[in-house]
Amino acid sequence: MKSLLKKIISNDFVFSLRNTLKFRPVDTSLNSLKKSSSISDAFCWRTDNGYKTLFIFSDLLKLFYDLDDSYVELLIYTKDNKLIKTIKLNSLNFSNKILIDKKLLNDIEDYGTFYFFHRLKNKPKEEILISNRCYLGFYKDDNLPSFVHGNVNVAYKEFVENEVKRNIVKSSILKNQIYEIQNLFEKNEKNELFFINPLSKKIKLSLNNNFYTIDSGCSKIIDIKNQTHVKIISNCSFLRPIIFNYNKNYIDVYHS
Repeated sequence: MKSLLKKIISNDFVFSLRNTLKFRPVDTSLNSLKKSSSISDAFCWRTDNGYKTLFIFSDLLKLFYDLDDSYVELLIYTKDNKLIKTIKLNSLNFSNKILIDKKLLNDIEDYGTFYFFHRLKNKPKEEILISNRCYLGFYKDDNLPSFVHGNVNVAYKEFVENEVKRNIVKSSILKNQIYEIQNLFEKNEKNELFFINPLSKKIKLSLNNNFYTIDSGCSKIIDIKNQTHVKIISNCSFLRPIIFNYNKNYIDVYHS
């Protein structure tokens, strides 16, 4: 009986209903995950306007589980959620770097998302559930990069399967989820908010009374100017953008 009740209250529709009614709302849930999985953020990459993206990660399966058959996989998508490149790295150190620039992406100058998964050549002997938040460094014109770590868990892969699964971030039936950012944006020459839709459905959002939609898995950069306060209202329960602030040649990147 308890098991049946748990399945009912953990249903995605029930989560959406709870979030709509603001009754014990749920931003994210790992209930749908089976054991022995690697969880990934929806990381953002940029090669537009001279940008390069430096991705730094650790071999957690070797570091914490002493496994020698580990490798990693990056799935790189356009801003329209189209897969453009798959990278597999078999020879790993404890600390590793990948430079995402237009050369790596066949001269694409744009932006988008990528997912990062730890993988094993053999089925693990024990149950493993890991999330590597990693670090992203963004820079232009060979200046020092501004680093930001992972934002929110979005997708996962089981070690014994190849399918990418989502629905970690939850939604609301109505557009009534509010996310407010406190920052002195008006002091900067330019500000950009980098949004990624973590849901398997379209996001409808308003940002200071300007209206946007973002399809499932897609990303969008929104410029904001002369703003003292940013209020985001959407049907996504945890829509937290990555922020890019510009002052002359200085770039500051962070999650809100």
